[in-house]
Amino acid sequence: MMFTSMLFRSLLVVSLAGLVVPLAGCGGDALGRIPVEGTVSFNGQPLTIGNITFRPTDKSLQSEALDVREGKFVGTLIPGAKQVEIRGYEMVTPKLPANSPEAGSTFKKQVLPAKFNDKSVLTADVSAATPLTFDL
Repeated sequence: MMFTSMLFRSLLVVSLAGLVVPLAGCGGDALGRIPVEGTVSFNGQPLTIGNITFRPTDKSLQSEALDVREGKFVGTLIPGAKQVEIRGYEMVTPKLPANSPEAGSTFKKQVLPAKFNDKSVLTADVSAATPLTFDL
């Protein structure tokens, strides 16, 4: 009888775990992140490669960054007023002597002026209402 009772308890625990574990990811985002998408262009052309950082005006919240590819970005962000920093890059291969350890290597070169990143004047109100558009 004791064996049957232990078997029953084991099966009960496994069954309950099977019901509870799938629910673990269903609680939602505690910070209220929302899906966002947008575009970035520079001099009328889509930004080929870069990143966009959203810095909250509420300093108790963390900054968030998304990749920009072919002028588009998509992800989830905490809604609210943000200072925006955008960095755009081009890949360059410097001319180095053939025997240099870095010969043939490519590096990212910043192509956007500082007023769009390190000294940014850009802002955005992140909401689910509309896509974000940055024409630089």
